[in-house]
Amino acid sequence: MQISEDDAVACSKLDFTKIRALGEYAAFEVLGEDPCIEVALLADDRQSSRLLERIPGWVADESPNPRARVQGSACITGVRGEVWSADIGTPSDVFSLLSSFPYLTLKLRGRQNRTYDEALAFLESAGNAILFELDLKYGLSFTFRRLRRTGLVRFGRRARPHAAAPTLPKLQYAAEPLSLYRYARSAMGMPLLEFLAYYQVLEYHFSRYSQRDLLDRLRNELRDPSFRADDERHLARILRITRQSGRGYGDERSQLKATIRYCVSEDAISDFLSGNPEILDHFGAKKQVILGLQPLDLLRKKGDAADLLCERIYDIRCRVVHSKEDGGGQMDSLLMPFTPEAESIRAENVLMRFLAQKVLIAGAMNLPL
Repeated sequence: MQISEDDAVACSKLDFTKIRALGEYAAFEVLGEDPCIEVALLADDRQSSRLLERIPGWVADESPNPRARVQGSACITGVRGEVWSADIGTPSDVFSLLSSFPYLTLKLRGRQNRTYDEALAFLESAGNAILFELDLKYGLSFTFRRLRRTGLVRFGRRARPHAAAPTLPKLQYAAEPLSLYRYARSAMGMPLLEFLAYYQVLEYHFSRYSQRDLLDRLRNELRDPSFRADDERHLARILRITRQSGRGYGDERSQLKATIRYCVSEDAISDFLSGNPEILDHFGAKKQVILGLQPLDLLRKKGDAADLLCERIYDIRCRVVHSKEDGGGQMDSLLMPFTPEAESIRAENVLMRFLAQKVLIAGAMNLPL
C-alpha cells in the first residue's frame, strides 16, 4: 500500500498503540474512550451499494470523502438498551488512511473489548448478524472484505501451449454434466462450491460406469470354466455380486472409483501430476491443511494413484456435504468457507477439473456433420 505525503503526515499523528488489525479481514479496532471496530465491506450483489440510500434514516455526507464510493451513512441503533451501536456507509478518515479498501465500511461503536480475541469474536458475531438482517429486511448483500494472505501459493493448472488453430469440434458432450462443469468454472472465489460442481460432473456418470464394472465382474465369473449353474455356492457368488442398492452398483465410494478407473488412465494421472508440481507438492506435504487427510506420494504409488485420489476426493466430499450438528451444538467435521482448509481446496479443484474433463470426454459422442 502506498501513501501520499499528506497521508504520511496524517499517519504520523495517529497513536498506533491504540489501533489493532483484526483477523483476516480489512478491519481495525481503535481503542480508547470512544472505541470503534471498522471493517471494509464487499457487495455480493452489484446493486447493493447503490441501494444503500433506500435504508430508512440514510443521511448523505455534507463533506464527501473523495476515496469513498458511498457518500453517506445509516445509523443502526438498538431497542434493548444496548451499550453499543453501529452504522454503515462512508469510511472514517482513520480507516481511509490505514486500509487499501476505503470504499464502504461497517462500524461497531461503543463496546470496550478487553482482548484481541474478544474484539474479533464480537466483529464476527455482531457484524455478520447485522449484515444478515440487512439482507433480510432490505435485500442488501454484503460480506467482510478479506485480506489476501501473504505467502499463499496460487494454484492453477498449467496449460500446455497448443500451436494449432482452433477447429470445429468432433464430439458432443452430455448437456447436464457439461452445464455443471461450466458452473464450476464460473465459481470464482468459491472453492467449496467449485469442488461440489466438479464432483457432480463425476457423480452424473456413476451409474453408467459402476454398472460397467459390475458387468465385467459378472462376465468374468460366468466365463470361469469351473462355474456350474447347478452349484448353489457358485450361484450365491453371482447373487453377492448383483445384490447392490442405489442408482448404481456399490456404495458411492466404489462408484467414484469405478468411474475414474474407466475414464482416466494411470499414465494420464502421472502426466498431470508431473506437469503440475505445485499440486504434487500439495498432495505430498507432510502437514496437510485439511484435517484428516494423509499425504500422498502419488508418483511412487503408480498403479494405485487413482484409488488413492478417489479416497481423498470422497473424504473431502463428505466434509463438505455431510456436516451436521450434534446434541451439544458442535459441528461434526464441518469444512467452513473462508478458512485455510477451504482455501486449500483450490489445489484439489485443479485435480477435480482435470478429472471432470476426462469423464466428460469419455462420455462424449460424435457430433453430427
